[in-house]
Amino acid sequence: MVVRMPAKRPPSLDIEGSPARRLSLAEHVCLALIAEDDTHGWALGGLMASDGNIGRVWSLSRPLTYRAIDGLVDTDMIERTPTAVATGRDRSLLTATPLGRDVSHAWLDTPVEHLRDVRTELLVKLTLRTRIGASNDSLLVAQRAAFAPTIDTLTTRTDTDVVDIWRREHARAVRRFLNEAIHPTDASMASSAAPRPEMRLSARNQLNATVTAVKRGELMAGIKAVLGDGQTLTATITQEATDDLDIAPGDRVVLIVKATEVMVAKAP
Repeated sequence: MVVRMPAKRPPSLDIEGSPARRLSLAEHVCLALIAEDDTHGWALGGLMASDGNIGRVWSLSRPLTYRAIDGLVDTDMIERTPTAVATGRDRSLLTATPLGRDVSHAWLDTPVEHLRDVRTELLVKLTLRTRIGASNDSLLVAQRAAFAPTIDTLTTRTDTDVVDIWRREHARAVRRFLNEAIHPTDASMASSAAPRPEMRLSARNQLNATVTAVKRGELMAGIKAVLGDGQTLTATITQEATDDLDIAPGDRVVLIVKATEVMVAKAP
């Protein structure tokens, strides 16, 4: 009887094209720097120090940097080549393998998963992309699209628990950051422009109110607000206007009513 052995399969790959073991953030950052140019562990440690180019965004101690390098060698992402130096001990030159370069490029193009990762992983990716001369526009646009459902949900919630308030305000801050990063404000023009005069509207019906709910649709959003005496009014504005005004429950707004007809009712 002949027993046929199953064909040997290649290592399974995750969505980033890397081996089944997902790389840590430290390994990804070190791999991106090595893929950028062949380097030494000591140089990587300097970049990752708190005062280094990468460390000012996200820092890593030298021992953890060397541990990340070891992990990259074990997963065939990089190779070590001993090199002789004139003085001091010999150092190993670190070079990214073809697999390592593919994984690094895919990671740099992939939006982060959570809002909390913006301060760390996303900023590091943007910094690394800038170092190699890559445009950040595509990643920023993809990141904004990936976060849109989450941000819409968090900025329309009316919970008053401190944790929920933090999540809502954090989501609003992330949205403002992404919008500004995609379309930066020209600081030079803003500083040189004459102060904008206070504008007054001809509409007489201006009502101070507090937003109590924001209901988003495909193109329009319903803004529900309560007046000082407890009455509720609802305005329908575009999604774009809602984002431009950064409206969320709890905001103080002015409702401006302009109508061609005003009806009068009186109780019998």
